[in-house]
Amino acid sequence: MRDNTAIGDTNAFSVTDLTFAVDGRRLLKGVSLAFKAGEISGLVGHNGSGKSTLLKLLARQQTPTAGSIRFGDRELASIGTRDFARSVAYLPQDMTAAHGMTVRELVACGRYPWHGALGRFTATDAAKVEEALRLTHIEAMADRMVDTLSGGERQRAWIAMLMAQDSQCLLLDEPTSALDIAHQMEVLALIRRLSRDKGLSVVIVLHDINMAARFCDHVHALKQGEVVASGRPASLMNGPVLRDIYGIDMDTTPHPGLDIPLAYVC
Repeated sequence: MRDNTAIGDTNAFSVTDLTFAVDGRRLLKGVSLAFKAGEISGLVGHNGSGKSTLLKLLARQQTPTAGSIRFGDRELASIGTRDFARSVAYLPQDMTAAHGMTVRELVACGRYPWHGALGRFTATDAAKVEEALRLTHIEAMADRMVDTLSGGERQRAWIAMLMAQDSQCLLLDEPTSALDIAHQMEVLALIRRLSRDKGLSVVIVLHDINMAARFCDHVHALKQGEVVASGRPASLMNGPVLRDIYGIDMDTTPHPGLDIPLAYVC
């Protein structure tokens, strides 16, 4: 049975006084944040600010040095491995190329938490794979080899794999970092559509503050392992806050077609 713990709760994840240290160096310092259920939460900040570290802690790829993490109303550490994998899907920054796999085979890997290594691939699993292909609009390339795809197509295939996992929450670490601007827009628009249509909670690490402001419901900014700004995108899109986040002179100008300003370096 699917664990629906977080559905309907105010927060998908919440962290309190979260600290993470390696070799005496604190990469996160007493971070407290809430990530709203059913919304897209962006993590922004300069390189080394702690964004990816925080995402890995949410994904249980690393263990906090101190503090607590909750998924819905449960302590993260108390959730079984399979239940967690059925509820939360994680896409790290560096993915393997999936050599020798078709797109459909890659997407089918998302069903692993539901049938395990020795379990039978059922009709339900097959239906979830086909649904994921449809949701991400990659049915036409289902039988192509993954390593023949363009960057944007490949990212769609990986996202389709997460959709086949049928989870409540997506954790995405810079899914647009290697893409050109057109494919960045395409992938982020896809993520937003899936979040809206499926009621998914998304926590996404992004470098571009303008992309974060355009596609995220909330933005949390980290600097040297601490939260320096948090709120709706419009509340962060002004010169003083941007200078505090990035440590350089920045300002904003009205967007010609949208109700959010554009940030630029002075």
